[in-house]
Amino acid sequence: MLFGKVVTLAMLAAFAAGAGFSYMADRYGLPMPGVALSRETSSGVKIEMVSPSVHFIKTAPTTVQARDFKPYTLCSGAVRTHCVVDGDTLWHKGTKIRVADIDTPEVGDPKCSSEAALGAKATRRLLELVNAGPVDFQAWPGRDEDKYGRKLRVLVRDGRSLGDILVEEGLARTWTGRRQPWC
Repeated sequence: MLFGKVVTLAMLAAFAAGAGFSYMADRYGLPMPGVALSRETSSGVKIEMVSPSVHFIKTAPTTVQARDFKPYTLCSGAVRTHCVVDGDTLWHKGTKIRVADIDTPEVGDPKCSSEAALGAKATRRLLELVNAGPVDFQAWPGRDEDKYGRKLRVLVRDGRSLGDILVEEGLARTWTGRRQPWC
């Protein structure tokens, strides 16, 4: 009998989390995973629009690495393998990654509405950046994991940190070793 109650509570929690995500996604313009509109240009390039601000552009692969590239979605639900959680956390092939060189506003438990809005923008932008093509995951010097068990990595494309791009765009701060308030 106890097992049945635990399963029921787990199902209710998963449903509530999904409903909460749907509400936040709608309110702050986050793309809903799995919802895409596709079109093909006259030159044969396929474009998938996940939301007005997120587009996957699919062209013919030019290298082995590009051919193996798998686009990310926005994380939702309990099963997470290859998706973006927020502006500084993502799942890559089943491994939870913390973008080590930045800190972004929270979307899960924001302290004010401006933090929630900026966190949503950072999340959308990270999703765009990681979907622009293959990314190298470079180890963070001196530390492999954070206290939550997330792998600490710097995301680099063409010699440039994606975290630096978010900092330049005002969507993140350079990581100083501790969180600071966004409100």
